[in-house]
Amino acid sequence: MERIEKIMFDLNKLGDMAKMARDAKQIQTDQQKIQREQIELLRKISAQLDSVLGLLRK
Repeated sequence: MERIEKIMFDLNKLGDMAKMARDAKQIQTDQQKIQREQIELLRKISAQLDSVLGLLRK
C-alpha cells in the first residue's frame, strides 16, 4: 500500500511540475508579446523624433 501511495504522490508531483511548465511557457509568451509591442512603440517614437529633428534643422 505504501508503494501505491508513493507512486500516486510522484504522479501528483509530476502533474504539478507539468502545470508549472505550462504556466512558465505562457508567461514567456506573454513577455515576448509585450517586448514586441514595446519595440514597435520605440520604433514609432524614434521615427517621430527623426521628424522633429528634421523640422528643427530647417
